[in-house]
Amino acid sequence: MNRERPKFDVSAPAAKPVEPRGKLARYLAILFIVIVLGGAWAFVKRSREPNPTAESSSTSSRNGFRLKKPSASPAPTTAKSDGETLTPVEVTSQQSTTTQNPGAVLAIPNRPVSVPEPATARTEPTPATRQLVTSLTQIDLSRGAITREQADQWKQGVQQLIQQGAAAVPAIREFLERNQDLRFDGVNGGDLTGYPSLRAGLFDTLQQIGGPEALELSLQTLRTTADPLEIALLARNLEQQSPGQYRQDALNAARETLALALQDKPNIRDVAPLFQLFQTYGDANLLAELQNSLPRWNYYATMALAGLPGGEGIPTLIREVQDPAAASSTTRNVALQMLAQGSAQYPEAGAALVAQARLNQISDYAWRQIAWILGGDQYQFGSQLFDNKLPPPTGPGVRTYHIEAGNQNFYTTPAGANLSADQINQRRALIDQLLGVTSNPTAVQGLQSARALLSGGQAQN
Repeated sequence: MNRERPKFDVSAPAAKPVEPRGKLARYLAILFIVIVLGGAWAFVKRSREPNPTAESSSTSSRNGFRLKKPSASPAPTTAKSDGETLTPVEVTSQQSTTTQNPGAVLAIPNRPVSVPEPATARTEPTPATRQLVTSLTQIDLSRGAITREQADQWKQGVQQLIQQGAAAVPAIREFLERNQDLRFDGVNGGDLTGYPSLRAGLFDTLQQIGGPEALELSLQTLRTTADPLEIALLARNLEQQSPGQYRQDALNAARETLALALQDKPNIRDVAPLFQLFQTYGDANLLAELQNSLPRWNYYATMALAGLPGGEGIPTLIREVQDPAAASSTTRNVALQMLAQGSAQYPEAGAALVAQARLNQISDYAWRQIAWILGGDQYQFGSQLFDNKLPPPTGPGVRTYHIEAGNQNFYTTPAGANLSADQINQRRALIDQLLGVTSNPTAVQGLQSARALLSGGQAQN
């Protein structure tokens, strides 16, 4: 069989070799040969080395996924001080939810399993259910966007999988054990699918299928995954199916994953869902973990301490603001803000604020934030996973914040949006107490503004 031969440029005649003459000519010839050989060796060496830029920027298909070309790596930035990286910066809601390399296949980190699952006979997926799961992985994200037609087709595939009932569980298990995911958040139109990722959609599929097989697979995944969002979603689903039964499993998973994040293990994304889980199901047994997390995640850990169901974290925050060694720390300022936020529910939090104001131990920066919170604004995590409110809220007055250190993302709701008449009265009483013990001009101005914000509520003078 004839094959086309490689084509070469024959437009120029081949150069006739020149015979070197004399001693100098021989030296020059030898030097030329050495240079040519050295250049050739360098070229071969470079060609054998992997090129991560070329590899990551190509559009390819792996394990049924359609991969999207990731964006270029950001340019290196100038090193920032701890104060700069620990200070919240207001951003748009889109900036706070942007996913690195949206649309790319991501590896899901796993936790080591201390007690292996007992070996049991497994049911093989049917060809039909395996094809349904495979079709969900083949959504084309190469253009960096999901159209409504694509999203509708994808959601139809999910519904078909749900209709298979327990027969779909082996095919879902087969995919989940690959420890890969396709993220939709951050992709233009990704919200049309109704889920932040492919695996999140499969978790919800298991929830809707129900039954012992689906529950067991959800529990098995909870015990192995080290993805914070997955842990929170699975914990929520298991709680809805069997209230209270698997809370300890969820807390253990969150603890172990947070420990891995503290060790800077790769692929562990935003840990906010772990702190939300602590805040929802936690108790005094979590105080040590949360306190150890304060230097790394100052807002996340403090918000979780302030929000523990029984108020167990309030004494820890009080000790934090009373510590002389932390007088000017960012963490102390955050603790003061969270005491202000919890003061309507826990009188001891308000009393601690008054004591610090009397001692003139509150900075101007902290005073501005305290007054703002007493005026009605509330700090909340970026997504209320346990209230089934996955996307962060939007609308007038909602502000979204990002902190570089620890990749912390949260938002505040509008002033007084969710305050009852009693809470408004309690806040106004605390503002009056604070005005009675401080003469700091920044404090006085901020507190008076906060009182004015509350004047439109239902409270009585």
